[in-house]
Amino acid sequence: MKKILLTTMLAAVSAMAISASRIGPVSQYGELKASGNKLVGSCPDYANTAVQVKGMSLFWSSGADSSTVFYNEAAINHMVKDMNIEVIRFAMGVKNDFDKGRGYITGGEDLQKAMLMNVVNAAIDNDIYVIIDWHIESAEGYTSDAVKFFEYAAQKYGSYNNVIFEVWNEPTGGWDAVKNHANQVIPAIRKYSDNLILIGSTSWSSNPAECAGSFSDSNYGCTLHFYAATHSAGGDKSQSAQSAMQKNVPVFVTEWGTVAADGNGGANQSASQAWIDWMNQNKISWANWSASAVNEGSAAFNKLNIDAGLSYSASGNMVKGWMNKTSSYKDCHLQNGNASSSDGYSKGVADGETTDIIDDMEDGDRYAYTGGFWSAFTDATEDGTNGVGKSSITNGTWENDFGKTVYDVLMPSDGGKNTSKYMVGLKGIKLSQGTYSYAPYVALGLNLTKDTTNIDLGKCNAISYKYKGARHQFRVETSLVTNWNFHYVEKDAVDDWKQVELSWEQFKQEDWGDNDKHFNLKTGMDKVNRFGWFIKGALDVPDAQNQPKYDYLYVDDVRCDGVAIKAISTLATPASSSAGPTSSPASSSSGAGPASSSVAPTTQVVTVVDIDDVEDLNEVLKTTGTWYAYNDSVPGGLSSITNVYDPALPGYVVVFPGTDDPTNGTAGFVGLKGIVWNQGTYAEAPFVALGLNMNADTTLGVNLSQCNAISYRYKGMPHTFKVQDGSVTDYAYHQRKVDSSSVWKEIIIEKKFISQPTWTSDPKDLNWGAVKKMAWEVIGAKDYPEYQPDPALNFLYVDDLKCVNATVDAVKAIRFVSSSIRLGVQGNSLSVNLDKAGSVRIQIFDLMGHAVSNTTESMHAGSNTVSLEKMSRGSYIVRVVRGSEVKAARVTIR
Repeated sequence: MKKILLTTMLAAVSAMAISASRIGPVSQYGELKASGNKLVGSCPDYANTAVQVKGMSLFWSSGADSSTVFYNEAAINHMVKDMNIEVIRFAMGVKNDFDKGRGYITGGEDLQKAMLMNVVNAAIDNDIYVIIDWHIESAEGYTSDAVKFFEYAAQKYGSYNNVIFEVWNEPTGGWDAVKNHANQVIPAIRKYSDNLILIGSTSWSSNPAECAGSFSDSNYGCTLHFYAATHSAGGDKSQSAQSAMQKNVPVFVTEWGTVAADGNGGANQSASQAWIDWMNQNKISWANWSASAVNEGSAAFNKLNIDAGLSYSASGNMVKGWMNKTSSYKDCHLQNGNASSSDGYSKGVADGETTDIIDDMEDGDRYAYTGGFWSAFTDATEDGTNGVGKSSITNGTWENDFGKTVYDVLMPSDGGKNTSKYMVGLKGIKLSQGTYSYAPYVALGLNLTKDTTNIDLGKCNAISYKYKGARHQFRVETSLVTNWNFHYVEKDAVDDWKQVELSWEQFKQEDWGDNDKHFNLKTGMDKVNRFGWFIKGALDVPDAQNQPKYDYLYVDDVRCDGVAIKAISTLATPASSSAGPTSSPASSSSGAGPASSSVAPTTQVVTVVDIDDVEDLNEVLKTTGTWYAYNDSVPGGLSSITNVYDPALPGYVVVFPGTDDPTNGTAGFVGLKGIVWNQGTYAEAPFVALGLNMNADTTLGVNLSQCNAISYRYKGMPHTFKVQDGSVTDYAYHQRKVDSSSVWKEIIIEKKFISQPTWTSDPKDLNWGAVKKMAWEVIGAKDYPEYQPDPALNFLYVDDLKCVNATVDAVKAIRFVSSSIRLGVQGNSLSVNLDKAGSVRIQIFDLMGHAVSNTTESMHAGSNTVSLEKMSRGSYIVRVVRGSEVKAARVTIR
């Protein structure tokens, strides 16, 4: 391979540039200014005319998914298009008991800056106003941190007419602390921006009169917060606001709710209407609390999955009706922010030429100018450790340098705005979770080198690319991340080509309880191995509700501003691809193929414990326990089955004679019939279930420690198989998802594939020596009452339940040439056995093909030990190379 040279480019670093993709309120009014007791605009038509804008406040940015899922481009786009919001409030969590390290001063500074950029950029793109709010409820403002933050925010965004600064959300102490805080923050902002500054007051910003007239700044207003079901529109709060306006200072309601002050209770229509009338009469702008799906009456939405659009709560529907009804805005043609980026497309880079382009595809091959290659992969290529998805694309295939057939993502340009000859992309995207334990996905990937080793992009100042199509996460993968929690930015769906330019602050990592290991992506850009464009659905959502808005994603002109790449370009004619995708597509890297979660034995299955074959046609197991059925009724659900209820048991009859389904060919089986989901008042997904107690004495378990797998035959609906030993207290039982089957099918589930869901707060090792219960839960989808079982498959039958020793091919060797290398795993050590001494290269990949480790060692003849102690638990592909010999194996670290 040719050496890749990366050096500092002589060209100046380009500034981040954002411009609006539509004409909205900011183009019409311009920058908001305090003028007497009203807000006016900087556009000539509104220089002396009061401006009132209406919108939403996001919930704490340090909260859980029910709030942070709305901190992205897609959610804001939806609110603009569907609600006609004119302002969005970025409620940056500073410090709170529930922030779990996500707050700005509790370890989440990089995360909060990433959210800030994503929200503000989306606001500018939509031409709406955005309030940057130091969101804290306390007697202390953490002023030194606030000064640092607002200086950063003002320097970055102070030139944009969209931006408003709110220096303290809700003070709870005395006025002197609030005034001192504001007097230190205001100069930090004024170094870079003359934009409107909003200042709170005591008692949770309920006394704007004490704020008014207390500051010499020429462009400030005072905030008012209220909750309609608790605070009267004619009470102390509105009177204080009137006093503030009488002092010739404008009031901005940056937070108000339709419910009680604690965020709960029903939305109060009449009390809220009284406040709306008062704000309209006084031309007071407002932001409603909150644009979230948190479990509070104040939340405007009730579903987290926003790809299919917003789903409104009672409060959200009310507030939507009170937004300004402007259908079109006029552009007054004021300059806003920085100059726009160029929309030109690259025309190709000659071999050996120095460029900052990673790839523009114009050389017509499937390789980047850095020497790496393009590919695609889906959840259907998962190894089975966490189940296997059913997501797919319709791209053709090609054979890569490893002799492996993979998806072909190179294609001719779609024309129109894209003037390139070629692009890369995914077509015919279909998301389907199958038995995968996580959200379904398909992905476009670019390995930056052919062997997926690191590349040094440390001089990169920003990453840009052009795209068209589905909403996606753009992901930068570095070898510093070993648990798949890579840095990413979310970009919304677009129906025409759009250029994005991303700086390091925009990239964030998921909150997986590992926030202490998070880092700013800039510090890891010298160890990059892959870029990825992931189209992801939501977890446990019906397939019909989980499809992307566009079933394609096209990408072009990927750049890394600030580096100089000596281009590797073949200038070859693109090879033709086959007509369709492979039936079992592989991952995009070194040759690790998919593995099944249910393993068919390669030699024999030995029954260790015959739990029940139901041939006696009664509910009693051979282990003396009993079969039964249950549903979600105890926590408030209304799901049902048509099994007969027998008071003598007491319970549902779950044993059926073989004649009820002759295709089974046995005397009897157990099951559920006529399944209907109904969530009722249950807060989680509805379910019905077939269960069993392993022992007649339910305080005792049955010893299943001598077998390595559970086997049973089944027919019917997809389900989750669960095993309990009595130690789990948070409902995170050890489980495995199983796909549907319209015919009787035997499944053998290895114990190692039965694990707790990742959300557990109290992980436990399953005690196979004392198993007390098993269950087959048929689970619906939370908040999707229309999602019901197929009438032709609204049942689940189970038979021949056993604990077995199954001889399975658990470690598959992948031979490239005849090899004398022998591999084995002992605990957390890899054993490499050689017939002679020599230099050996050891590569370790995760099962999506990402390089985790790449080392070269001098080894002696015989057995050599390589420590794997630093590896996270999970399965990996180990590839050992000595000269022309290659040996690979799948290993599992527990």
